[in-house]
Amino acid sequence: MHRMFRSPHEPWYSWAMGELKCVFRRPCFPIICDVDGELVAGGNLQQFERRLGKRDVPSDRTFKIVDARGEGWVLYPELSAISPLTLDKRWTKARVIGMFNTSANAQRAGHQYPQRSLANRRLDAVIRDVADLLNQAEQTVPPDAPKRRAGER
Repeated sequence: MHRMFRSPHEPWYSWAMGELKCVFRRPCFPIICDVDGELVAGGNLQQFERRLGKRDVPSDRTFKIVDARGEGWVLYPELSAISPLTLDKRWTKARVIGMFNTSANAQRAGHQYPQRSLANRRLDAVIRDVADLLNQAEQTVPPDAPKRRAGER
């Protein structure tokens, strides 16, 4: 059931679970979304939506997404939509790695993606690696766990 009026502080997933739509076309999966420094990855739309539902996502803002091709997308929580209409169209390997290395997920799990030998790696491979690291971090360290320093076990 859709409610017509929502508080801007109410998480979008409380009323829109199962209704996330792609505008114009679908992104190439996996996709990675930056929700205020907390990264959410999904190998398909349902997995992404399920993982996003575990986070507190404000409905009054938009969030950047990168797909497996390095194309920029935007999450519009208020519209329950993912759209390719953004000014931030092309992502680089260094930018994807920097986003991961500075994320709360990586800091919590103590993971860092090495920036060496990037010339030999394709952008889609880097994005898949980062998505895999995010999935590992989610399984080993829950989002509400305290942060670990790199190298600490």
